[in-house]
Amino acid sequence: MKHALKYIFTLLILSGLYACNGDVFVDEVKLPLTEATLSGDGDTLTLRFNTPEWSLINAYKGEEIYGLYGQFYTLDGTDMGITKCHLEDKGKIVVKDLGQELILVRPNDRELQVYIGDNPTGNPFLFSVLIGNKNHYGKEQEIRFTQSPGSGYVIDRIEYNLIPESVGTEIFEDNYLLCLNSSGEPEVRTYNLNEWMRRHIYLSCATSTHFAQTDDGLPSIELPSADISQGLKPGNDRIEYFQNGNALVEMSVQPPFMKTMTLQPGITEIRRIAEYQVYSADYTLYLRNAKTGKPHTVQGTLRSKTPTRTIGFYLNHQENDK
Repeated sequence: MKHALKYIFTLLILSGLYACNGDVFVDEVKLPLTEATLSGDGDTLTLRFNTPEWSLINAYKGEEIYGLYGQFYTLDGTDMGITKCHLEDKGKIVVKDLGQELILVRPNDRELQVYIGDNPTGNPFLFSVLIGNKNHYGKEQEIRFTQSPGSGYVIDRIEYNLIPESVGTEIFEDNYLLCLNSSGEPEVRTYNLNEWMRRHIYLSCATSTHFAQTDDGLPSIELPSADISQGLKPGNDRIEYFQNGNALVEMSVQPPFMKTMTLQPGITEIRRIAEYQVYSADYTLYLRNAKTGKPHTVQGTLRSKTPTRTIGFYLNHQENDK
């Protein structure tokens, strides 16, 4: 019994020492900094710790409470799959689903490298990493990063690749004209329904890329030709580049489609029914950072809807209020 008591007493002492040393050990992880500002045109920051017994617990975007995930690689490049941003030993995590590059690397026991690419949003980008003791949890410490807006991009060129199965002919209607007849009597008018035709351009892109404003406004891109009977070729039209949006290009459709109609007093809407040639093309936009010259590419899809002829029309009439 005496030996048993002595054994229990020894265990209690060791447990107490372990707890005390654990608290002291946690305090030994001194952060090299708690806040940092990074360049919007890409930056690398190396954090050096005074002990090898630290761990990257996770990383967070802005004020979000859910941690980021990424592709985990060993330092020799072996892909180990998707994981949260957690590094207890050497390795690299390429963070996913941010719209920009963010890589966290533990090259050795005492360093964490934070690499971030261009900031494409035009606004400060906020993220943080959570650092803890490798063997003791509960005293994690946060390092907050603010990346300044980038300098934006300039466009070098754009290339298109036709999607063959997207080519076809479709029928659409639009509001050709709102006509006011305030004479109190029916009026006969003649219109060319091929006037004010427009080519519709729709752009879609999964990447959020900010373009620096210039004296000429937003950068513009060259459109492919509306006529693809001889294949996809460069066109003469340009539009301001929108990553997700649409634009209208005035068209001249010949010959004229002349129609005479009787307009009753009040407001008459002329609805035009027209045939359009449609196609889609994948595009690659080649850019470079306005300050550093670093190349960058953006991929997306263009959809073209070009009027070819007017088929007919109908009238929607609304009498004047009495």
